Amino acid sequence: MLYNHLKIAFRSLRRKLSFTLLNVAGLAVGIAAALLIFAVVRHELSFEDFQPNKDRIYRVASLSISRSNGETVAKNGGVPLILPPTFRNDFPQFEKVAAMWHLGQGQIYIPGKNGAPEKRFLELDHMAWCEAGIFSMFDYKWLAGNADGLSRPNTAVVAASIAEKYFGSAQKALGQTIQLFSFRIPFEITGVYADPPANSDMGTRLAFSYPTFISATSYTSEEWKNLSGNSVCYVLLRKGADAAAVTAQLPAFVKKYYNEDARNTPNVTSLMLQPLSEIHTSKDLGPFEGNKFTSRELVTLSMIGVFLLIVACINFINLATALSVNRAREIGVRKVLGSNRWQLMRQFLHETALITACSVLLGVVLAFAAMPELEKLLGKTLLIPVWSMLGFLALLLVAVTFLAGFYPAMIVSGFNPLAALKNRLSRAAAGGVSMRRGLVVFQFVVAQLLVIGTLVAFQQMKLFREKPMGFDTEALLMVDLPSDSSMTVKYPHLRERMQAIPGVEATAFCMEAPSASWYWGADFFFNGKAEMEPFMVARQFGDTGFISTFGIRIMAGRRPFAGDTVREVLVNETFVKKMQLPNNEAVLGKRLSFHQQKNLEIVGVVKDYANQSLRDAVLPVVITLDNKTINFMALRLNTTAIQQTLPQIERVFTSVYPTYLYDTRFLDQRIARYYKAEAETALLFRIFALLAIFISCLGLYGLVSFMAVQKQKEVGIRKVLGASVESIVLLFSREFTFLIGIAFLIAAPLGYFFMNKWLEGFHAHVTIGWGVFALAVVFSVAIAWASVGYKAIRAALSNPVKNLRAE
Repeated sequence: MLYNHLKIAFRSLRRKLSFTLLNVAGLAVGIAAALLIFAVVRHELSFEDFQPNKDRIYRVASLSISRSNGETVAKNGGVPLILPPTFRNDFPQFEKVAAMWHLGQGQIYIPGKNGAPEKRFLELDHMAWCEAGIFSMFDYKWLAGNADGLSRPNTAVVAASIAEKYFGSAQKALGQTIQLFSFRIPFEITGVYADPPANSDMGTRLAFSYPTFISATSYTSEEWKNLSGNSVCYVLLRKGADAAAVTAQLPAFVKKYYNEDARNTPNVTSLMLQPLSEIHTSKDLGPFEGNKFTSRELVTLSMIGVFLLIVACINFINLATALSVNRAREIGVRKVLGSNRWQLMRQFLHETALITACSVLLGVVLAFAAMPELEKLLGKTLLIPVWSMLGFLALLLVAVTFLAGFYPAMIVSGFNPLAALKNRLSRAAAGGVSMRRGLVVFQFVVAQLLVIGTLVAFQQMKLFREKPMGFDTEALLMVDLPSDSSMTVKYPHLRERMQAIPGVEATAFCMEAPSASWYWGADFFFNGKAEMEPFMVARQFGDTGFISTFGIRIMAGRRPFAGDTVREVLVNETFVKKMQLPNNEAVLGKRLSFHQQKNLEIVGVVKDYANQSLRDAVLPVVITLDNKTINFMALRLNTTAIQQTLPQIERVFTSVYPTYLYDTRFLDQRIARYYKAEAETALLFRIFALLAIFISCLGLYGLVSFMAVQKQKEVGIRKVLGASVESIVLLFSREFTFLIGIAFLIAAPLGYFFMNKWLEGFHAHVTIGWGVFALAVVFSVAIAWASVGYKAIRAALSNPVKNLRAE
């Protein structure tokens, strides 16, 4: 019976080749989109799944709680340096406690041996100071050596990719010496491990011994309020230990060690144990390297995939029921010969299954063809287990067959045999138009929601690109500088050489640009008060050229005088407002004190500028003209001679620092990276909106096909009575234009609500105006008219005599 049904289904589909191709195309596109979305969501939710101790590993996070109202003021994935060893002593429930300090960017120097040349490498990320316990807590496969050496100073372990890049193989790397350039300390490689998989946030490729970090840096204070997001602590609960019970003990731990009552701080600290499984998709406490999608965004992406599949299934329903009248006599004959409704339903479900199977195969081909571009867009390799993908495809096959085939099968199998044999089926018998109208409206609600989302995201990205930051960003080159003390003495000579280059207009040494992806937050005392102020300030450091090079405007007062000792500072307008002073002049002459620097006079107020990305609010800023905290040299270039100037800058830098790799980036390029995640989201919106429009237009084609069949006699009579082609095309167009209008009335308020929620995540954001909605509906109508124009014109040009005779 099954073989017979499939044979009949194949013949039926071959006779209606255009119908089959439309259905396969629509379903295949929807299935391909669903597969790609599934690949992204499955990959993002699989992070650290391979870790054998995943359910027992937690990260210790710090929360800042307001004394006044108990609200969480700030969240930080870091802890004070003194916390990990204290945890080991105070919590026997932890089997292991391990600390690490993320390094970020750095340069590696490899001395030449036995006639081999020396080597230098620039590593942009994936470097950290690690305790040996990190490598026993998490699952690492060792190719040579082990992590035990990390308990000793001046040792390191590296990933296989680093070992191969530096020395050719894992075995050759073992025992070799490398130097972290900023510290000029030799590190012996005591172990090489396999690179962590793509679905792991523990992606450190270069791990240096933590004891070396403690002894070689200034981060040795036992100050419990000395907090940095770079300092991370992981704990492994003993088997049988209760995480909730340990969490209940944390307030007592904080009270015992943090001693906040004696500090008169406005905010108090709270600690939490964050499960390893929640880190990757967390918005506020995500992984150190950052994440592409939060849990909310993954839910949104999943919903888009489901809606695209439903839209594709609606196409099948529209096309199948629209053309079901062509099979009326076949159904009538089958019923007269004794076929019951269940047999007819099975036959049409088998036809649907055949179309769905072809669509799934084509969808898989389309998805795998698009996968490299998607991975390139996301900047990661998507790992999907084969069993997971096969299970999803099987579920798709069953779900789409049922969703797309059940309703048409019910309609067709319910035809009255006498009416079917006489070809006198009513609209209600063929599924009616009301149901079809509702389905088309739903399709265009989804499509227009995505179009509205795309337009708003595009406007927001345009705002990020074009909104003034409050300082100069054009033609500003940021040059990475060596921080080793033997090289910092050459800074004045480097400035002198750079200023002599004709295309260089201004220079400055600074810790960071005015806008950065991170900031140095600090508590402070104002004007001799004994209590700290109830908010932190963002500290920025630079030399006397900082203000002029970046074009920062002074609104009141003056610039600090140059000197070897920091005595004067600048603040921004937000600082003045936070202190509730009447005007900028009122803050001049007042004094600030930090834990390390005391009694600094405020001599000027600068105009507010975006000291973070535009998605964040402007922070109160204190600018200190300090020559000691330097990471970069900023060069403002003449815009008419940039190409001629850049080679000269590189020659000067390499002549002053021949052993340090030249690493630069224009400031506007660095700022653009802040919005990489938003740009990728906007692009995904655009892709899925186009797919939804494409699939929806196939649905409209199905509706017009149905209307053309149902209105054959009407069109014939109208033409005999003198109706023009234009009036008949309008007859068809009026129907779907009305449906798109209804869809717009539903999609517009929904789109406004959801996109306003999305925009609330940005401090600087666009206002959704009527133009977005007008453009969305005009675009939808124009695309829809183009998609159904062929069918409408063909119906209008048909021979009226033939139509009337067929009736």
